[in-house]
Amino acid sequence: MNNSDNDSYNKKIDNELKKKALKKKYDAQFSQNNDISADLESEWLKNIEEFEQQFNNHKTTSIWEYIRKPAFKKLHELKTEHIGVELQRLFEIMNENNIHLDTLCKVDPTELYRFITEELFIYEMDDVHIDGMQTIFTYEDFHPNDELDIQHAYDYFFSYTLAKMENISGDGYDLTYIDTKKYKDIKGIKLKEDTVIKKINHFLNSFDYIKILSNDIREITINEEKTNAKIKSNIHYQGCFNHNKEKITYQGKGIFRLKPSEYGGWDIYHLDIPGLQI
Repeated sequence: MNNSDNDSYNKKIDNELKKKALKKKYDAQFSQNNDISADLESEWLKNIEEFEQQFNNHKTTSIWEYIRKPAFKKLHELKTEHIGVELQRLFEIMNENNIHLDTLCKVDPTELYRFITEELFIYEMDDVHIDGMQTIFTYEDFHPNDELDIQHAYDYFFSYTLAKMENISGDGYDLTYIDTKKYKDIKGIKLKEDTVIKKINHFLNSFDYIKILSNDIREITINEEKTNAKIKSNIHYQGCFNHNKEKITYQGKGIFRLKPSEYGGWDIYHLDIPGLQI
């Protein structure tokens, strides 16, 4: 064994000892299989230990303090034409300090500046600093976009449920955005959960796969209290078979009724599409 191989072997032993120490001290869990080099794993373990040490002794701080208290003007002190420049400056300061802000849809620069200086800067976070570790915030987590969330539930139904994506438990298909516990039929009568699941699974099991041709949304309406929403759409899809050219085509109008989920976003509690009415 040459010196290079010997050093690598010794470092692997050191890494295993470090894992045992981290597991004992912090109850850290590690995968048994990894293909990374001993040097890279050593650096990774070092970062984990540093994080655990900081986290165990951590305190909270505002984001403004975390990014070293940069000077900024309040929104009413800025002229409209200067907002874009100041907004870009704050983004650069945050990015330099590993704080990132994303948006899922377009947000007016004035509102974004107001949000950063009046809400995000006073938000409390763990005062933990690790090289390379980034903290990402999303505007919509603070100010949900109901129409965007509703459309996401609708798109998920077609991309995962009708695509026959298996449930993570392996029992049936992915019904993540369908509230099977509070599902109601077309008359508004609550159905048993197992009835809803069986009907959907039975329909999906009728085909080897389903091909979506179109699912254009015609209208999204949300009541004033934001407790109920309705999607009207035009739907066109085909139920297909692996070893048969025959296809069953479904085309027509679709109706989806949704309500806010207790976990955030919106859930479908009633759907009526060509070929599947529950």
